[in-house]
Amino acid sequence: MSAVPGPAVAREGTSAESGPRRPLRALAVVLLAAFMNQFDVMGVNVAVPEIQRDLGAGEATAQWVLAGYALPFALLLVTGGRLGDLAGRRRVFLVGTVGFTLASALAGAAGTVPMLVLARVLQGTSAALMGPQVLTVLQVMVPAARRGPAMGLYAAVIGLASVAGPVLGGVLVHADLFGWGWRSLFLVNLPVGVLAVVGGLRYLGESREPDGRRLDLAGVGLAAVALLLFLCPLTYGRELGWPWWAWAALAASAPALGLLVAHQRRRERAGDAPLIALHLFRGRVFTAGVLVTFNLAALMTGFFFVFVLFLQNGLGFDARRAGQCLLPWALGTALSSFLAIPLARRHGRRVLIAGNLAATAGVTLLTVTVAVAGRSLSVLEVVPGLLLFGIGIGLVSTPVLNVTLSGVARADAGSASGVFSTFRQAGATVGVAVTGGVFYALVGDTATALPADYVDAVVVTMLLQLAVVLVTSGLVFLLPRESGSARGPAEE
Repeated sequence: MSAVPGPAVAREGTSAESGPRRPLRALAVVLLAAFMNQFDVMGVNVAVPEIQRDLGAGEATAQWVLAGYALPFALLLVTGGRLGDLAGRRRVFLVGTVGFTLASALAGAAGTVPMLVLARVLQGTSAALMGPQVLTVLQVMVPAARRGPAMGLYAAVIGLASVAGPVLGGVLVHADLFGWGWRSLFLVNLPVGVLAVVGGLRYLGESREPDGRRLDLAGVGLAAVALLLFLCPLTYGRELGWPWWAWAALAASAPALGLLVAHQRRRERAGDAPLIALHLFRGRVFTAGVLVTFNLAALMTGFFFVFVLFLQNGLGFDARRAGQCLLPWALGTALSSFLAIPLARRHGRRVLIAGNLAATAGVTLLTVTVAVAGRSLSVLEVVPGLLLFGIGIGLVSTPVLNVTLSGVARADAGSASGVFSTFRQAGATVGVAVTGGVFYALVGDTATALPADYVDAVVVTMLLQLAVVLVTSGLVFLLPRESGSARGPAEE
């Protein structure tokens, strides 16, 4: 869940069967869909405590409200991009947008926890169809010479959605319009989704690039099994008293991962398109870049999950006030994301180093502030730390793909972008499971936990997140000094 989450890059020379009927309106359509997706991702964080109280959701289920979206999104991103190549990007975009809108309606109407988690899984699946087409359509309809400004506009829209998500999401939940409460966060997607579908039908042209390669559905299945074997014990193990099956599942996740790797190698040798292009990991630069992306996604999702729980369940903030608390982070991320790509083109790796320094300073300051203020923490006290943290995240997460591509062969740029997107979303899923598990283990019984317990738990989890930032800072030094500006905007 980076500041600019994106799928695989469209290859130069993509064949467009019919151009957009009105380019500016077509651009507005795909950006509207991108805004809807990112707004939903960011806003749901603020609603989780309200969902827990309304539906009686347990700790593990609360984590799956977030992970249920991120997991299918991670697994199906590359497949969604390939479907667009084969079946037509306009067609797959419309299917994904319709699916996302209907899943939002299901989430808004959910009366039970399993129904809500199912709706989130359907949202993530639909987003994996819709998301890859957004940037591919941008590649098709925007000339190469003007693609930089278009990508800057895309980054600005994502940044705006990142700001609006927690703030407006908190306002919507707190306002309790029509008695909908947290449901309004999902139901607001309905008019936006309908507008995106109507606009797509009217203004988007069709394009495809079939190349005869089959979809790697077996790879998707193996990856799903490996991740679920790893995530389910981490999510449910503590709440259920660590039964034997939890340890067995954790042990089985390693051989399941081995089967996935073997399958990917077979596909590569056969000339088929794999889910994950393993040959890219032979390069130190690419591996470092993927780990940076994975770490940042895990850091952000884990941080937001526990920090919102701390604010609302621990300190008694309502959803609106919690959203206001997150505004400095969102503003810092939006601003730095918009500036990060042009800065990285001129200064390369130094921008990522500066971003990691800012993030380190922000997390450190925030940890000290929370530890000192404790249960008397105010909104103003978290502004400096969250602002620095957001600026740092935007400076690193937005240009890391382009900087990494400087050390990757041009022919592998598209595959590299797809792998980055997959690992970003996998990191988001793991971040919620691991950080949430540690946080709940420290809080103890939420029914009897005191504000001091929440303070102690969030301080420890932020120290763990600080360790992740420091590891990421070391990985950045393995990346090339210069950005791959010559490649054009292979951006996410």
